[in-house]
Amino acid sequence: MINGLKVRGPFDFEKAIRRPLARPSKLFIVRMDDVSYTRAIRVQSRAIPVTVSVTPSHDDVVLHWTMPDDVSFEESMHIETTIRRMFCVDEDVEAFYETMSRRPMWNELINRFYGLRPILDGDLFESMVNVIIGQQLNVKFASTLVERLIDLGDERVEWEGSTLAVFPSPERVASWAYEDLRALSFSQRKAEYVIDFARAVVDGRVNLSKLWTATEEEIYETLLPLRGIGRWTVECVLLFGLGRRDVLPAADIGLQNAIHKLYGITPRPDEDEVRRLAELWRPWRSWATYYLWQSLNE
Repeated sequence: MINGLKVRGPFDFEKAIRRPLARPSKLFIVRMDDVSYTRAIRVQSRAIPVTVSVTPSHDDVVLHWTMPDDVSFEESMHIETTIRRMFCVDEDVEAFYETMSRRPMWNELINRFYGLRPILDGDLFESMVNVIIGQQLNVKFASTLVERLIDLGDERVEWEGSTLAVFPSPERVASWAYEDLRALSFSQRKAEYVIDFARAVVDGRVNLSKLWTATEEEIYETLLPLRGIGRWTVECVLLFGLGRRDVLPAADIGLQNAIHKLYGITPRPDEDEVRRLAELWRPWRSWATYYLWQSLNE
């Protein structure tokens, strides 16, 4: 089954799929020979494999995806919504560039990453667990822990000759004991935070579906009372899970380092200075943050 969406340019799909920021490679397959991105998308209890690619069309591109023929109409609609969100289809990238190009130091960064859009997480549970695991860890080790968690979940789907790993469901993670993650080199607290969050989702204390339409204030009120979830964690979920456009994780050391590098500010700016500078980035502070993080990966 083949579907498609027209995306207003610029959209450099190849550049995007080369840069899945700090996310475990087991969850997706990137092929550069045909420039495609493949992963499983969970629709309720079913994991459905999807391959995404693009076809140029003048100034725009057409985003195509293929999936199994037995996908129902309701599942197809869920997948389209997920793909639209994951690839930031509805964002006006030119408006972002127009806002940022008023600052001369941003022009080189825009030229370097022209057409780049973030690829967001597959669902909110996956996003939250990724961020909890990444707290106060270097990117490489955090990615290793996420991949071990995926292996423990042991869910796979076959698609076009490949085996795709699937991020474990909240029900699966909630069924584990803390010792199961401790055996994978998780700290005691991190094991508790991940499993307790899964249990909060399963027992209804956290309704992830309601977060899509909630205000940022409501999202903070819902998530901050949970153990192991602080402001930085919620900010990253707003960025990479919910795709909110104007979020600023000002206390993030990586963001501060990137601003230090781009603006030549010495010493490295603190949280207050980052917030002051970022007032000029509204309403695109999330995208500015993403571009700045990517500048550190060069």
